[in-house]
Amino acid sequence: MTDPVFGGDEVRTEQEIARWVAGVAAKAEKYQEMSRQVAEVAVAEVSKDGLVRLSVGASGALQNIEISDKAREVSGATLAASIMTTMRRAQSRIAGRVSEIVTAVGVEEPGTADALVSSYRQRFPEPSSDTPPWADQVRPTTPPPARRPVQDDEDWDGPSVTE
Repeated sequence: MTDPVFGGDEVRTEQEIARWVAGVAAKAEKYQEMSRQVAEVAVAEVSKDGLVRLSVGASGALQNIEISDKAREVSGATLAASIMTTMRRAQSRIAGRVSEIVTAVGVEEPGTADALVSSYRQRFPEPSSDTPPWADQVRPTTPPPARRPVQDDEDWDGPSVTE
């Protein structure tokens, strides 16, 4: 859309204003359609170990999760790692879906389209590996130390509290 050329005769000015208004309305309609489609984005992913199947929405929030019965055979830490890794992989695909929508809708302003897609890439980067960054911090918990029996205090003159 080219910028309107105002001035000159009144008829040409009215035509330019009408053309400009129509262009703004068409652009607004494209952005509304893009916004609607982006809001409906859902990305599904299955874990490589087959334990987890999930989907995330455009905000990156978990929409659905299914955990295989095979999860009973693994530790909680392993299941948690599988869920988080699968969710991060799904989230990292959101930017690609948004890019497809921007292209399909026909947003012509490259700065706007690039900024939108870039914001999703920054929020949901490609996972560097299948190991979540906190996995090396997961350690088996040790049970608390055994409690020592309480020794009788010979200086106590009050009633017994051991009952």
